[in-house]
Amino acid sequence: MKKTKAAVIIVNWNGIRFLKDCLESVSNQSCRDYDVYFVDNGSHDGSSEYVSNRFPMVKIVQLPRNFGYAGGNNRGIARALMDREVQYIVCLNNDTIVSKNWLKELIITAQTDDSIGAVSSKAYFSDGKTIQNAGISLEPALQANRPGGVSIGFGFTDDEKPELSHDCEIFAPGGVAALYKRHIIEYLYRRDGEIFDEDFFAYAEDLDLGFRVRHLGYTCFLSAKATLVHLHSQTTGTASPFKAYYCERNTILTAIKNLPLHDLLLFPFRNVALKVSYVFNKNTSVESLKSAVGPLQMAGILVRANLASLLLFPKFLMKRRIILRETNEK
Repeated sequence: MKKTKAAVIIVNWNGIRFLKDCLESVSNQSCRDYDVYFVDNGSHDGSSEYVSNRFPMVKIVQLPRNFGYAGGNNRGIARALMDREVQYIVCLNNDTIVSKNWLKELIITAQTDDSIGAVSSKAYFSDGKTIQNAGISLEPALQANRPGGVSIGFGFTDDEKPELSHDCEIFAPGGVAALYKRHIIEYLYRRDGEIFDEDFFAYAEDLDLGFRVRHLGYTCFLSAKATLVHLHSQTTGTASPFKAYYCERNTILTAIKNLPLHDLLLFPFRNVALKVSYVFNKNTSVESLKSAVGPLQMAGILVRANLASLLLFPKFLMKRRIILRETNEK
């Protein structure tokens, strides 16, 4: 019989207002063979003390400062892997409320086939009916000018997207709630020195990890019955300068690191075409950001993101060589 123990990693930064609902739902799972690791990224709102008092069964990983989504998860995963019984690593956002069978369904899907390396949950908005994320799609510019961008199913109901009512292959799991098999995580750590790329800090690290899982020859699936409610971008906001900068910069870095040469050469043109499309076909998030900061600051964010990715180009070219050298050897 296959071992099924899971480690649920929850990274937090000043998110005490979410923790009661999130941790109560995680603690009430129908399967029992799992541990919860709460990674606190140097919060100053009493998050760790709250968890220690209210949820004593949760294992707390206290960090001295904010290492971001990538760094926080890496440190929580490293702690979880010390338990040799753990076979599944599950990364969960703190602004979520998971269903009773959520973890059980993730594991069921993961065990369907040995070729499955990662599994995405199905996240809904707070109404419990409208899909927020059922995984990540692969787009030519790694972004898309539509509501939700690369988030599969964003803004639709199950009736409108019946194909998402059963397990199906996706490009990559959404970072809101994703399962990864232990042996893949361990292999990537040995090869790359990290699991999530800490140069990303936040945003697009889930897409990058999905690429790397696929480079190893594994597939990624949606677990349609592994459902949850996601309050969506509550930490940084849906249209903040912070999010806009890191999404743009990290998308470029993902392209440098992972795309085949032909697609990489076309990527700058596709990225420019996408930005032009924002002018003629208004994007809700872009318009919200423009209203908040103005067009000049928006342009400045794009310039800064491109300059930052240019500075990181040599480092990411080395990462690309490691990944593609191994891919070509397979």
